[in-house]
Order: sequence, then C-alpha cells, then structure tokens
Amino acid sequence: MDLEKKTSEALRRRDRIERLWSVLEGTKRSRDEGMMRIASSELEAVRLAKQESLHRLDELIDTLKTSVERLGGEFVLARNGEDAKSAIVRVLREHGVSVAIKSKSITSEEIRLNEALRSEGISVVETDLGEWVVQMADERPSHILGPALHMDRKEIAEVLSRSLGTRVGTDLRDISSTARRYLRRIMIDAAAGITGANAIDAETGTIVVVTNEGNELFVVEFPKVVVCLAGVEKLVKGLESAIRVARIQALSAAGRTSSYITLYCPRWYGEKKRFVVVLLDNGRTRARDDPWLWQVNLCIRCGACFNVCNPYKTVSGLVFGGNYSGPIGVALDAVTSGFDVANEYSWLCFGCGLCELECPVGIRIPLLISRVKSFARRDLRLDLLAGGFELYARLGSKFSALFCRAQRSRTFRAALEALAGIDRNAPLPSFRGGTLRKALERVKIGAERDGKRGTVVYFPDTYTSYVDWSVGVETVEVLRSLGYGVVLYEGPGTHMPAIQYGRLGTAMRVAKRISKVLHLYVERGARVVVTEPTAGYCLREVFPAMLGTLESRSIAQSTLNLTELLLADGLLTEFGRSDLAGALAYYHVSCHGLGSGLSHATRSLLEKVGLRVVTRDLGCCGMAGTWGMRSGPVGRGVSSQIGRMVSERIRAERPDFVVTESSVCSLQFKESLNLPVFHTVNVLRRCLARERS
Repeated sequence: MDLEKKTSEALRRRDRIERLWSVLEGTKRSRDEGMMRIASSELEAVRLAKQESLHRLDELIDTLKTSVERLGGEFVLARNGEDAKSAIVRVLREHGVSVAIKSKSITSEEIRLNEALRSEGISVVETDLGEWVVQMADERPSHILGPALHMDRKEIAEVLSRSLGTRVGTDLRDISSTARRYLRRIMIDAAAGITGANAIDAETGTIVVVTNEGNELFVVEFPKVVVCLAGVEKLVKGLESAIRVARIQALSAAGRTSSYITLYCPRWYGEKKRFVVVLLDNGRTRARDDPWLWQVNLCIRCGACFNVCNPYKTVSGLVFGGNYSGPIGVALDAVTSGFDVANEYSWLCFGCGLCELECPVGIRIPLLISRVKSFARRDLRLDLLAGGFELYARLGSKFSALFCRAQRSRTFRAALEALAGIDRNAPLPSFRGGTLRKALERVKIGAERDGKRGTVVYFPDTYTSYVDWSVGVETVEVLRSLGYGVVLYEGPGTHMPAIQYGRLGTAMRVAKRISKVLHLYVERGARVVVTEPTAGYCLREVFPAMLGTLESRSIAQSTLNLTELLLADGLLTEFGRSDLAGALAYYHVSCHGLGSGLSHATRSLLEKVGLRVVTRDLGCCGMAGTWGMRSGPVGRGVSSQIGRMVSERIRAERPDFVVTESSVCSLQFKESLNLPVFHTVNVLRRCLARERS
C-alpha cells in the first residue's frame, strides 16, 4: 500500500490520533521535567564520547574483538544483514535451539531476524511486553521504544485473547499478568537469548542495556547461548561512557531513569555459557563519509524526537516508518536499508525543526531528512512547489486583483491543483498588491541608514515582501521610531520549500546569494532583523549548517527576531499600554521560532503592554508553508488534522485573539479558529509610548 493510501486510512482513526497526541504530550512533559535535572555538560560529554568513538571506530572494533575473545566469548563483525543472520542462525543450529527469546533488539527488526530464524524452524518469542503484543498481532513496532504505542488496551486485549485462545481483560493488570504467566515459562526453558545494546564498552566487552520490565535479566541469565546483536555505532571507549550513554537515553526517553540497568559480558557468566557478540555495520561506516548522514551514528535511540513530531503523532509509526519509524527513522532507514526505503515515508516530514531541538545529542535531523529526500525520484509538482512560490508571490504582487479573483475561482483552483499540487480547498494568501519597497515609498519611509541606535538590515522574506507588506511597513515604522537606521534587504527569499522538499542544490545557491548580500552590512556592524521566524531559522540555523562559512556564521550571530532586538536593547519602557489591555491573548510560537529567544522576548513585550498572555508548547500548527497547501492525504490531509488538534488546545484556553509572528500559521488559524489573528508587530505598533519624527 502506498503512502497516500496508508495516510488516508490513518486519518480516519480519530480515536488513535487523540490517544497518540495525549500520550506523547504527556511523555514530553515528563521528559522536560527529567531533562532539567541533567547538566548541559553531561549531554555534551555523551555527544563527544559518541563522536570520538566514530573517529576511532576501526580501532574500537578491534579492541572489542580482543576483549570478547579474551573473556571466552566470540565476536562477529557483520558487514550487512545477511552476514548477521547467517552468523546467528549458525550459532543456534550448532546448539539445536528450537526456541529463542529476545529483548531490546530493535536492530533485529532492521535485518528481519525473526523471519530468518522462523524459516530455519527456530521459534522466536519477544519478551518486551510491547514487542510481544506487536508480534502476536503480526505487526511491526510503531515506536522505537513503545512498539505497541499505536494500540489501545482494548486492541491489545483482543490481540492477546485471539492469539492465546483465552479471554484477556482490558485492565492493565490483567494484560501484564497474562504476559507474565505466558512468558515466564518460555523464558525459563529457552535455550538461547538474543539481546540488543544501549551501549557497548569496547575495553571490557561489557554490554549495557536499560529496561523497565527486567526481562533482559531472564534473556541473559537462563539460556545456555546468549547472542548480542548491535550496530557498530553502539561502541564507546570506557565503561563509564557506556553507562552514561544508557542513563541519558533513559532520561531523554521519558524523563526518568529505567527500572533496570543490566551489564553483562562473558566473564560474568562463566564458561558454561556460549556468548557471541554480532556487531552489525550495514551501511553505518559508509555513512561516516556523508556530509550529513554521518550524524545518524550519534543517535542513542531515546525516541525524544517522536514526542514533538506532529505528523508522527497524527498517523503513527505504522505509516511514518519503515524498518525504523519517526523522524530519526528516516535517516536510520536511509543508512541501513537504502534511500528508496526511507523515501517511502520521508515526505511526512514537514521540516519544522523541532526534532533537532529535542535531540539530546544535537543531531540535525531535519537536514538529514532533506538530504534523504534529495535522493528521491524527481517529481515535477514538488519541483514547482520547491522553487515556484517566490515566482508566484512576485506575480501576485504585480497582478494582485487578477490573482485574488482567480484564487476564488473553482476552475483556477482545480488547474492549480492539477499543475502544482496545491489543494483546491487549502487557504491561500490574499495579495495586498505591490511590494514592500513600493509601500515604504508611498508612506515616505526612505532608505536612511543612520540612527542613534545603529543600523539594522530588515529581512522581510518572500511573504512580507510580495504577499502582504503591511507587517513590513509597521516593522520599519517601529524601528525608525525607536531610533534605528533601517536598510531594507532586497533579494531572493530563503526558499524554505526547497529545503523541505530536498532540493538542496537550489537551497545552497539561494543561501550563498543571501549571505553575500547580508555580509556586506554585517561586517560593518549592522544587525539583521526578521519578523518571520522561518527567515530567522534559515539565517541562524540552516544556512550556516549548509554553507559552513565564516560569513554565514557571522550573519547567524547577528540575526535577531524583532522582539529579541527590542528586549536585548532594553526598549520595553518605550511601549505604553495597549488598547487591548486586559484581553487574553493566546501566543502561538511558530515552530521555527522555538529554538531562539523569540518566545520569551515576545511574551515579555505583550505583557508589558497590558495583555494577559497564555501559551502552550504545541509545536507545528500543520501549515508548514506550502506543505499544508499540498493536495492529498500526505499534504492537506495531515495538515488539517494537525491544525484541528492544535486549534482544539488553543480554544480550550478561551482566548480573545491569537498572536503569532508566522504569516502561514495565521492562514491555518484563520481557517480553524473563529478568532482574530494578529502579528506581534500589529500589537506593538499601536503601543509606542510616543510618536517620533
């Protein structure tokens, strides 16, 4: 079944959507609380340990081999999945194993180990509760840590009742006690145990595994044959580093330490056991040479990126996934199974950037996904979306009346859907007519560059330059009134769609052109000001990462959102009480603004002018630029569902209006909420304590 059909089916499961959002929102809250107890230096230590291990991987592999064999164990370096499966089958055959038990081995899903063992007449039983339920249902895991997260208690009870031939109730205690009775007998009698690893210390050959159920102890204690299957990226140098990786993985997963941390190696179980380590490469070492995908080897499999991925929360890992699932799954599948497998579902990624903010080791997951998409087969309609929005905006600004009238025409919308894939029912921006430059000339705001507070370069991006320039005019008026000299950037917009759709060649060319222009001002001491969070995200995060130049990094350090600038320069006292004072404003922080100081700065200003402000960390609203305008379930279908879920949570706060910096978020909320929506500068412009010439 293709992605569009699977997505369409998932969108009909409103009950599942509601449950996934509720569960993962709760997990994120718990994780946030837990991560507050971890010093940033400890996270940096984990990242450095992983990076150092990658640099010395060949050496560490040799060290592990020596360590394992010195202790009486066996070591296998498997180049690919076939090598790994052959090695494990051989070991189990030599011992006449008929039943093997497994625990904590998502890597085995990568190589389809269960199928290989079954074809050899070896029964495989999962001992993790979620994995066992999924196995009983003949499905694959939908979450890297919660394999059965997509199922509710009723579904789980039905699966177990059908598979075990006995009635299992929906009470959690009934489900867990049933699993305990069934699995304990099998675990005690099994001849072989197969495990994974959270980390492996190359120096001592010690495997470190974290669990909440304690089943790992059964898997390595009772069987006479123990096999550890793990990717080469799990290697680190030193037991302390291995335990630290496991601890951070547990805390980043759910905000609390796991119930059990199991450490084992051949020495700990004596000569009566056969102990085999199968270290799997399967594309991981090759990925080290890729400018982006090497980072996938830093992943500690905590699943934190799932918590903030609204597309994942909407369709589940059964759709947003292959052998792995979720945001990091796209990159993992690309490395271990190929780009074709990863691109079967990569298009569900909006490029909101929140997964990178959540990642405890700082993997640039959105750019990894863009890299994966760049290897997909070309699609003319995606090419038009990636590069055509700027042209459409420029033409719309020039022929505004014609475009506004056409956008209300069913015939035009049908043609736009057929040619460019823009959904005929998606909200489109209304063109004000003309450009920001012309509008500034009409209100007699020139290009003065000197001001008592210094010079700023205003970067309006495409929407404000050509679609609706009113925010740009008010921004320049505010800046001028406060004593800044303002230079208007005039050039190409950031072309965020090109990044979202994996058109990295276009994105690189645009980034170079923009950087060349802005650096001329920055090197003379000017700061860059943005009012669209996506523009700031590109200038501060994406472009420096793509270009890696001193110029792009200098621009990043000099770029501020408007409210960040005003707060940094101590200008809150310049704003008086708003005529909206006392009203309850819901402040929606655009996903591309969450990684900056935008939220704190804007909230401080809104409260200063007398508004009561409420905000929640809801992530992407679903519009995501042109992504939410795309036709089909993967585009507008998912976007609408996310918009519905976010809007329900906003509506529950009972605000009088919504404030946001994002123009495209405004399109989503104007459609889904019956409330006024203001840009922050709309509020601030009316609150200057006094007018200045």
